[in-house]
Amino acid sequence: MSQASEYRAGGGEQRAAAAPYANLLRVGVVESAPGVLVLTPVGELDVTSAGLLRDAARDALATRPRCVVINLAGLKFCGSTGLAVLLDARHDAEAVGVRFGTADGSPIVRRVLEITELGPALGHRETVADVVADQGS
Repeated sequence: MSQASEYRAGGGEQRAAAAPYANLLRVGVVESAPGVLVLTPVGELDVTSAGLLRDAARDALATRPRCVVINLAGLKFCGSTGLAVLLDARHDAEAVGVRFGTADGSPIVRRVLEITELGPALGHRETVADVVADQGS
């Protein structure tokens, strides 16, 4: 069963305030395997766009999948607010018994995870498949 959706800054009434930044971020959501949701933010994850990923992660967790993976491959930038959203998503997943991890990332995003030493806290792996294998899903 394959499920896909996309969140865009500026889309819908709840995100109308972000409309001036509509091109900064979009988040794709795909069920890559039964019970495994992969969120793929594309663009810049900072204070102006972080709410979009936060909403997408919360919506994904509300479906109670076995595992949520955030694939960072499409990010050009990840600021401190973006890191906080990733940590919150991990915490929210743990709170409802959903496995969580992040994968991939551009060199700059990987460097941010290295400098902040947040990779291990986020369950970061090279690929989505590695996260899923590590999570036993």
